Amino acid sequence: MQGVITKDPDWPDVAALQSGDTAALDRLMKRHHAEVTGFIWRMTGNHRDAEELAQETFVRAFFQIQQYRPRAHFAAWLYRIARNLCLDYFRSRAQLQKSQNIPLNEAWNMPESPASALQDEATELLQDAIAELPIHLREPLVLTALEGMSHEEAGRRLGISPKAVEAKCYRARAKLRNFLGKNQNA
Repeated sequence: MQGVITKDPDWPDVAALQSGDTAALDRLMKRHHAEVTGFIWRMTGNHRDAEELAQETFVRAFFQIQQYRPRAHFAAWLYRIARNLCLDYFRSRAQLQKSQNIPLNEAWNMPESPASALQDEATELLQDAIAELPIHLREPLVLTALEGMSHEEAGRRLGISPKAVEAKCYRARAKLRNFLGKNQNA
C-alpha cells in the first residue's frame, strides 16, 4: 500500500482489524484507552463523560477502520475521532445550556485519588480557566502541558504543524495568565 507508515507500531493490528480480526481491536484498545480517556477527560472536565466518549471513540474506529489510510500514525487518526467527539460534546452542551439555561462549565469531576482529595482553590481556578479556553487553544495546551507530548507529536495528533502548536500554546498560556490575573485581583 503506497504511503504506509511502516514505523507505526499499531500497523500490524490495524491491518489485522481491517482484515476482520476483531481481537486486534482489543489490543489497540489496551494500548490506547488510557491516553484517549485522559485526553478526553482533560478536554471535557468530566470523568464519566470521558469514559463514555472514549468508548465511543473505539466504536467509531471499529466501524470506520476500512476508511483509515495509513498516511499518518493510527494514534493520530484515533485522536482525531476523539477530538471530533469532544467538539460534538461541546456543541450538545451549548444546546443544552440554551434550552435549559444551565451553566456550561460545571465543576471538574476528578477521578477518585488522594491528589483529588487535596485539590485546592488554585487548582480549581486553573481548571476553570482551562475550561474557558476556546477549543482550538485548549487542545494543543492539553496535549503538551497535561499529556506531556512534544509540539511535533501534538501537531501530528491535531493535523497541524509543530509551529502552529507552539503558537496556540503561547496564546493559550497568555489567556490563562490574563484570566488568573483578573481572578487574583477580584
